[in-house]
Amino acid sequence: MRRLISLLTLTAICVGAAVAAGGLKPAPLRAVETYEKQCSSCHGQEGAMFDAGFEKKYATPGDLRETVESMPGVAEMRSEQVDVLLAYVRAISRGEIFLVWTDAKSRLLEGEVSPRGASIRALAKGKPLKVERPSAYRWRVVLPSGVKVEEVQVTAQLQGKTSTLRLRQGAYTHAR
Repeated sequence: MRRLISLLTLTAICVGAAVAAGGLKPAPLRAVETYEKQCSSCHGQEGAMFDAGFEKKYATPGDLRETVESMPGVAEMRSEQVDVLLAYVRAISRGEIFLVWTDAKSRLLEGEVSPRGASIRALAKGKPLKVERPSAYRWRVVLPSGVKVEEVQVTAQLQGKTSTLRLRQGAYTHAR
């Protein structure tokens, strides 16, 4: 009985923390890393082997989802993980920049960007935040005191194209 009460208390604390943080949470999958490890050997790095109009070959988003879910390594993924991977596939098939927020540890936000050559900047309350690039696809932002996750927006640019991720709206771009 004590174990059950402890478990319920811990659950309530976690749920309370999520609600207090506005319910914001990172994406459940590192889409770029997953694609590069599991998909790029057949489909090319950053979708280089996708045909022109790749996404248009599928009559509905459900058709694309069904095809992606039939690929090796995807069958074991949860639905919300497949959603993130589909968003990445949509972005690279359109030749657009993809951003995803993948991790939150204390005041540290981490994510991915593709294509890897994109420059990244972050803002909160209209002020620039320092962005670190630990690797070609990864980005990292340490939140200053007083800045909330929902106030952060990350923008990536490459060759005249821009993509902005507003964390209050979601954990990744190209959700639809």
